[in-house]
Amino acid sequence: MIKALALHLVVALALTASVVAAASPQLRSVRYEGIRPSDPGGRGGLPNPERGFRHEIYIGQPPGSSLWGVGAYLRDKAPKGFTDDWWLMNVRRYSSHGITLAQAYCYLDDFIDGPISEEKLAFLQRSLDRCRDTGIKVLLRFAYEKNMKKERGPTAERILAHLDQLAPLIQSNKDIIYVFQAGFVGAWGEWHSSTHRIEEDHAALAAILAKELEVVPEDRMIQLRILPRYKRWVLDAPILDALVELNEQNAFSGIPAARIALADDGFLANQSDGGTWTEPPFYANPGNPEFDAFTRESSWLAVDGELFWSDLGGEIDGLRAARRLRLHHYSSLSFTHSYSGYEGKPFSIDRWMETPLTAEELHQAKLPVSRNYFEDGAGKPVVRTQFEYIRDHLGYRIELQQASFPAMVTQGDDIPMTIDLINRGFATLVNPRSVYLALINTSGELARTQKVSANPHTWQPFQPGDGDYSPLTHQIKGKISTDTFPAGEYMLGLWMPDATESIAKDARYAVRAANGDVPWWTSAAGEYGINVLGRVEVRSSAK
Repeated sequence: MIKALALHLVVALALTASVVAAASPQLRSVRYEGIRPSDPGGRGGLPNPERGFRHEIYIGQPPGSSLWGVGAYLRDKAPKGFTDDWWLMNVRRYSSHGITLAQAYCYLDDFIDGPISEEKLAFLQRSLDRCRDTGIKVLLRFAYEKNMKKERGPTAERILAHLDQLAPLIQSNKDIIYVFQAGFVGAWGEWHSSTHRIEEDHAALAAILAKELEVVPEDRMIQLRILPRYKRWVLDAPILDALVELNEQNAFSGIPAARIALADDGFLANQSDGGTWTEPPFYANPGNPEFDAFTRESSWLAVDGELFWSDLGGEIDGLRAARRLRLHHYSSLSFTHSYSGYEGKPFSIDRWMETPLTAEELHQAKLPVSRNYFEDGAGKPVVRTQFEYIRDHLGYRIELQQASFPAMVTQGDDIPMTIDLINRGFATLVNPRSVYLALINTSGELARTQKVSANPHTWQPFQPGDGDYSPLTHQIKGKISTDTFPAGEYMLGLWMPDATESIAKDARYAVRAANGDVPWWTSAAGEYGINVLGRVEVRSSAK
């Protein structure tokens, strides 16, 4: 009897083991390399959404109207009157830099004394449609006053009324709004030098920010020209009463502090960043309490900046710029200011394009870099420039390290996957983004996608507060079913589309991995945009 029980036990254990083996196919590990300069397109910019250098454009203007903004190379060639073709030509001209963003100004100076006309709203919608058709997103800013002369500007009440008018348009174009810039107040919407001195009225500023927080979709951030001083003012006002310091626990939570970010329009200009941090003796340096507060908060915010026009704040070294961009987690930076392509004469960005940068300089500065960023396919050193480095590391730079998955499964089985990645960029992804595993069949069709519980908000380049800036490894885990699948070979992929349904299938808005050996797949219609990780064979379950 005992022997019989023992035999039954052995058989049961064997059957259990076979079931476990069937449910857990043998995994193989595939390693990936970063982008080498000798890879196809390896010296160009990776065209990823919601990061990188940005254009500056003007939108919503009547065709032929008078407005500055044409680039130096277009002078005497393009019509003097406004046309969206101005910025469309810029997008095409500089496409090799992977630029997918534009700071979009819409001036409302014709409506200081009354409501915005339906014609103006139609012009604005037309411009935003052109942006969508072109595959770019905008940092959207509204303004009235085009200089600091204090000649004529809106009251706070007029601004609030215009925000109510603009609300439907802002909400219906959420898909291509990367961030909303606070704007409206003062010269160029920078919250200074306004006709009615609105920037000195903290209650008025708070009312405008409160209205913007109401009007702008909750998962979009609002960038202030000056922060944290203005941010503290508005959050501490009774209308909001929401002054807290941002941290890992309340980031991306939708509270006001998590939605108000910085646009530094005086990046590294003179000792105070062009008036951003004005408190002596430290100015724009560690030791200034506001500077340090922003250093702590910037890990979880959308941060943008621009140099002063024509290097008016002094020439800026590219390596020094890279350190600040990393310290404050910049996602975007103007390609328009202090660059000859727009100004006609060479300034700081031109010098970045000419100045070599070495791996040793980056290591000494503890700046992020892939191990083969300075090597060609044969392992020989390649000279890089300050401009290339800044261009490639603004915002996020998702570099896959390895993936584990089975080489073969049986029909009906799940395909388990584990993917390790490092974010080599200066910042994490700030807007919601879905993550999917994907299967592509040999007919070039997307056979299946499976959403996984990964949160790109958490893909920080380093642990916030880590003075050594040690790169973090993040992991995606999930599985995708082969139920009802025909036998055959499939490509396994990682798909990171935009979270808004209207452009989710548009490959231009999906995230590309920064790996030279990870193919980029799109459907025959140019949809999806999937990073191909490897191959799996699905065997027939027929006995």
